[in-house]
Amino acid sequence: MTALTDAPPTQTLDSELAAAMAAAAEPGTNPEAGLRAARRALSWATQLQRSADEAAAQAWACTHLSRMGRHAEMLAQSRFVLPRLTEAQQRGLRRELLRFMTLSASEIGAFDVALDAAHELSQVSRDSGTSNDALAAAFLLAVCIERMGDSWQAVRLLTEALAAYGEAAPSHPVLVATNAVCAINLGMAHRLRDTGADEELQTTLASGRRQGDRALALLALVPGDTYEVAVPGNLGETLLLQGHVDAARPLLLEALELASARGLKAHAWRVRTSLADWTLAAGDAGHARQLVLGLIAEMGDGAPQQTAIRAHDSAYRSCRALGLYEEALRHLETAERIDRQRTTSQLRSQSQLFVTRGEADRARAQADLAHADAAWQRQRAAEYAAAAERDALTGLGNRRHLERRCAELLPALAKEGAAVSLALLDVDHFKLVNDTHGHAAGDQVLVQLAQLLRENTRTGDVLARHGGEEFVIVLPGMPLQRAAEVCERLRERVAAHDWALTGGVTVSIGLVASPPHELRALLQRADEAMYRAKRDGRNSVVVA
Repeated sequence: MTALTDAPPTQTLDSELAAAMAAAAEPGTNPEAGLRAARRALSWATQLQRSADEAAAQAWACTHLSRMGRHAEMLAQSRFVLPRLTEAQQRGLRRELLRFMTLSASEIGAFDVALDAAHELSQVSRDSGTSNDALAAAFLLAVCIERMGDSWQAVRLLTEALAAYGEAAPSHPVLVATNAVCAINLGMAHRLRDTGADEELQTTLASGRRQGDRALALLALVPGDTYEVAVPGNLGETLLLQGHVDAARPLLLEALELASARGLKAHAWRVRTSLADWTLAAGDAGHARQLVLGLIAEMGDGAPQQTAIRAHDSAYRSCRALGLYEEALRHLETAERIDRQRTTSQLRSQSQLFVTRGEADRARAQADLAHADAAWQRQRAAEYAAAAERDALTGLGNRRHLERRCAELLPALAKEGAAVSLALLDVDHFKLVNDTHGHAAGDQVLVQLAQLLRENTRTGDVLARHGGEEFVIVLPGMPLQRAAEVCERLRERVAAHDWALTGGVTVSIGLVASPPHELRALLQRADEAMYRAKRDGRNSVVVA
């Protein structure tokens, strides 16, 4: 006690920082505890004005957010953190952050971000020339491809990478890639059930079991944090689908115990679904139904899509076995609806990013020896993703852009307790402009207005054409009073601009601020404020 009291403040903070950083980086730590430790480390590093340690603490916080399933929040923060990891000794942490960015972005369908992060890791593996880096890159690219709907291509990519690099000494990347092949085969097997493709189903399960057995053997040599949960969980589920009920149960119980102890909620949900299936396979349909209905209620809207599909499918099978056919039908319809939503999202992502089989082959080659240049495909993906979010006339973002950016920004701002203001702007008497001067002149008004918006907002603000003559401006971190000044200045600039049209052009603006940090609610309030501006004579800013 005396030594701590007598120590200089800086020395005390150094000690606190080192302890918090070590706790944040501890392998296998509970993600909630890890996040708390990372935030303590950030506080100490900020007080000591050590920017490198601040970046490291924020990076560890991002990895724990990903492990907790808070993917949108993680991505919003990681984009600010990644450019700050510039120290030579931070290369390993930068790779770790890129890995979790790929996983989180793939989980929520942000495939442009996922591919970008995965390709940077491919570049690292090309530069290092090591088999472990090549396997890590192959795994991440396979995750992207599998989440976008091509499980068969993802398995091929990983299988060939393991054949090339997986015979070396046991390592964490070998464990990760091996478990991934088992997991992806599981997903394929669930899709093949009840389709009549029994031979393909059994072949897929046999392939998954071989890799699952290998992953379990590797786990004894290479402890793997969440993989100590994922490996027995995946292997147990595979054995269950093969009909090996007795062999599956101890693996599933082991996975559930570890997942619960370590706070890995999403993993625990998945294993509990498998245990409900095990209970049904053991002949107790009533108990299986109780287990899975309790799980569905607990998960609510927070369940990963694949787990939700599995849970409702399990409920369907249990209810059908009990003769509860109406209830069984409801669960079957729910599972099919979620699956259709997932498939639609995957097809949309493929369309947006043009990930054809030929491009998947290029991705496989990049990961295989990590010697192919990733820049070309990354640039194409970025260009197509950007085009999908750009309004063709004005060059501003469109609704899709607005929704994606707000999904990233608003949760992070809410977590920090930071303000956000949103303005909805509408051109006054725009129909009259079109009727009097023609639609070409109306289009020019919108183009020039978009330029005025760019010139009078910050680079970090979100600008979008919301439809027709309506525009949205999102001002992160800006309180309402300051935002009102910005909007008033913008209104004046629009009114004073040389439009070369009789009577000029004016705008009506509705302005609101958080709370809540929720796009739909902010837009509705801003729309009401904007219409009040219209009713009050137009060419004004109304603050709600």
